[in-house]
Amino acid sequence: MFPSVVLPQDKRIFCVDSVSFYASCECQYRNLPPLTTRLAVVSDLKRSGSVILAATPALKALGIKTAGRLYEIEQLPYAVRRTIRLVEPRMLAYMKTSIRVLDVLHQFAPPEAIRVYSIDESFIDMTGTDRLFGSDLQAALKIKEAILKQTGIHVRIGIGPNNVIAKLTLDLIGKKEGIARCGYADVARRLHDFPIRKMWGVGHRMEQHLQMMGIETIGDLAMRPVEELHERFGVIGAELWHHAWGLDASPTLLPPRHLFEKAPQRTIGHGVTLMQDYYQFERIRNVLNELVQDVAARCRFSNQVGWTVHIGVRYSRNVVRSGFSRQVRLPYPTSDERIILRHVLQLFEPNWLDGEPVRFLSVAVGHLTADQGTLQLSLFEDNARLWKRRRLLKAMDVVNLRYGKGTIRLAVSFLDTSVAKRRLRFVGGHPGGDLHDSVS
Repeated sequence: MFPSVVLPQDKRIFCVDSVSFYASCECQYRNLPPLTTRLAVVSDLKRSGSVILAATPALKALGIKTAGRLYEIEQLPYAVRRTIRLVEPRMLAYMKTSIRVLDVLHQFAPPEAIRVYSIDESFIDMTGTDRLFGSDLQAALKIKEAILKQTGIHVRIGIGPNNVIAKLTLDLIGKKEGIARCGYADVARRLHDFPIRKMWGVGHRMEQHLQMMGIETIGDLAMRPVEELHERFGVIGAELWHHAWGLDASPTLLPPRHLFEKAPQRTIGHGVTLMQDYYQFERIRNVLNELVQDVAARCRFSNQVGWTVHIGVRYSRNVVRSGFSRQVRLPYPTSDERIILRHVLQLFEPNWLDGEPVRFLSVAVGHLTADQGTLQLSLFEDNARLWKRRRLLKAMDVVNLRYGKGTIRLAVSFLDTSVAKRRLRFVGGHPGGDLHDSVS
């Protein structure tokens, strides 16, 4: 059964995903076959609890999955362990390889027909290219062969009439078959039997909420009245219902001007997962201070000030409370870290019980507006000093922009408990190594 809606015109959307991208990159850098080599990219080889960022298909066959932990490999028999290569990530190198893959896609479609979804996944609108590249299967094979030949990376492709069906087809079918296609008429037959947790856009918490409603599969979700889901979850519920039927109104082709325009930011924020639980207020305060410094500098760089300050806190998994988030509206918009930090601490201290193990912290400034270059005068502070501080912050920003982020930073950032010192060496939360770094 298909809902009685007017279907949009069929497009020819390919969702292209690299196979175990980080691990495949490392194999390619070492001239190793990525499909048969047992290799894992691990965030930190010195810690047994480190996350496995990527595992090759041969390693996954042993039960080691992406997002697993290093100790799972350490628990394997020695005869198996000795066949496994463990490496730390080199994010800059992966970014360069990702750009090379994107360059190959540009051989099949113009820039406005390609939407980069992540470092290893992109949507490409192939509508109207059948005379150039043949049928869906023929075009997909040509893309796979071109990417493999020019980059050494294997890819999988899901094909559908819109972004949602292409993505679901890739995730649910294409990752096993290599190339898979699904049309509107195939959605119920090919996609509805999969567990709801496998649906694009359904995280762990949403899965729990849906299961409490008796929804276990994508088909169960599709059969529920859209009004019920909208009432329960708002627009997200209605969107999930549409996606369960493969309905998607998002554009597949972007106007060329969008390639050069930046969408206005509504919020500037930053968060960090700590390497260990933090129990002491002073250590937590230092991390919050560093996050505020980063967010405030980005506000000034974009020439914006914010009306609201938001803080997010998550605790270690072994405690009852999961954490909290709080927000406050400021009396006037600002990008001054001292003012932002003062309100962040006012939000944190009353809600944190002394000794609770903090594992994640985030700070955000929202309701952004253009900085007019004016100063809010105060009856209680030295306005000349405030203006002087404003000029100092601008000078620091200029130095950091010219000579690199972190060239000038607070002395507290040099403490052993600092996360800023560690983050400066990272890209995307992981070591930013490049191809010239040592290979083992």
